[in-house]
Amino acid sequence: MSSTLAASELMISRIVARLAEQGVARRDLKVAELEYEPTKENDLLFMDAMTWLHNEGVVRLSDGHAVTMDGTAQRVCLTSYGYALLAQRFDGSMTLASAILKTNASGSGFSGLGDLVGGILGGFTKSISS
Repeated sequence: MSSTLAASELMISRIVARLAEQGVARRDLKVAELEYEPTKENDLLFMDAMTWLHNEGVVRLSDGHAVTMDGTAQRVCLTSYGYALLAQRFDGSMTLASAILKTNASGSGFSGLGDLVGGILGGFTKSISS
């Protein structure tokens, strides 16, 4: 697994885990809250991950410049679709939420969580929309 893919998996898992904890309440989320140092590289990865999650319909962002260059997502929460994804079976009896929590807790990419980044959301989009 490439280091870029592992970094993306970890960032996404930390974002989703943090947002799942807050329910539907919108709030600002900063990269530093996800146990990352505030560096330009981490800020950019956070911005790209939030944009990707938004484009996939997993998170809702405020209007305008919702993700700033300083590593802040403004007024963000999971969508109903995001919560539905968390209940989906991911690996045998493990749900996607369990896989994300495991990845978040271990601090490294969960084997197979690359499917999330590479296309699992696309598959869930098809199954949920049909």
